[in-house]
Amino acid sequence: MLEQSLWWLVPYAVLILLMVYAMMEFTVTLLQRSPANRKPVAGDELRRRLLALHKSAHPYPLVVGQDCDLEMRWEHEDFRRSRFALSRHSRSFHVRFLLDEQRHELRMHQVDSGSGFFLGLEGWLPRLQGYASMSAGPPGQMLTQDISHIAYRSGWTVCPVLWWFQATHSGSRVLQALTPAPLRRWSARRFWGVLYPLSYFLSIGYLVTIIGSLDRHTLLVLIGVSAIWWGIWGFLVWALSGFAAFWRRTRRKR
Repeated sequence: MLEQSLWWLVPYAVLILLMVYAMMEFTVTLLQRSPANRKPVAGDELRRRLLALHKSAHPYPLVVGQDCDLEMRWEHEDFRRSRFALSRHSRSFHVRFLLDEQRHELRMHQVDSGSGFFLGLEGWLPRLQGYASMSAGPPGQMLTQDISHIAYRSGWTVCPVLWWFQATHSGSRVLQALTPAPLRRWSARRFWGVLYPLSYFLSIGYLVTIIGSLDRHTLLVLIGVSAIWWGIWGFLVWALSGFAAFWRRTRRKR
C-alpha cells in the first residue's frame, strides 16, 4: 500500500498536526501556577486592584480593553532624516487580559510587532533595507510580574494563552460553544493533557496499521523515536519551568 498510493499521508499528517498543537497547548498549561490558598475574590474586585496598581506613574499603563477586560499598549517610533538618508523604525506591543469568572482564571496574551526601513547612502554606496517582524503568544514574565502577583494573592490562576482570541470575550464565547457539554467542566490542563498523548498514540497506531506487520527492527525504531520525542519534550518543559527540582529537602525540626 505504501508503494501504490500516498493518500495515507493525509490522515497521518492531520494526526501529527493535532498532536503538535495539543503539545503546545498542554505545555502552556504546565506553566500555570496555582494561586495561594485563598478564597477567590470577585472579578470586579480583581479588576479594581489591577487598575489601582497601574494608576501610579507606570511606563505601560493598564486600561479597560476592547473585547477584553484589560489591556496594555506601548508604541515607539523613531524617524530620522538627514541630507542623504531617510530611516524609520517602529515597535509596539499589545497585551490582552481576560477575567474568567467561572474558572477564576486571568488569561493573558501578547502581540509584538516591529518594522523599519533605511533609504540613502552608506558611505558612497546607495542602500535600501527594510524589515518587518511579528510575534504572538504568552507575555513575558517581567512585563506582567506585578499583575500575576496581584492575581495570585486574590486567589486567581494566571493562564497565558497561545492565541489572541483566547483572551477576548467573543473568542471565549465561540470556544465555549464549540466545546462539547461534557468537556466544558474540564480544565485546560486536563483537556490537553488527555488529548496530547491520545493523539500521539493514535498517530503511532495508524502508522503501524498502514505498515502492516512489525519486525523487530521497526519496533525498536518506533520505541527509540518515542523515547527521544518524550525526552526532548520533557526537557523543554523542565527548562521553561526554570529547571525546578524534582524534590525538595525538608528541614528537620529541632
